[in-house]
Amino acid sequence: MKDDFEEPSGPGDYDEQTDSFRFELDDLVERYLQEFDINTITMIGALTEKMHELISSGNGEMDINLDEE
Repeated sequence: MKDDFEEPSGPGDYDEQTDSFRFELDDLVERYLQEFDINTITMIGALTEKMHELISSGNGEMDINLDEE
């Protein structure tokens, strides 16, 4: 049994993680358009539903100062 700790091999910083998520999302959308009988309106509806689900989950912390002039 190996006791050595191995670092995760995924994207490191916030920007890399964001890019990775976006690229995978693009690939998923393209695959569904090519392989399935789904239209873009249905996809937009599903993505909108997921967006509302994510918003209501409360994990929307941002480091943006909206009061900045």
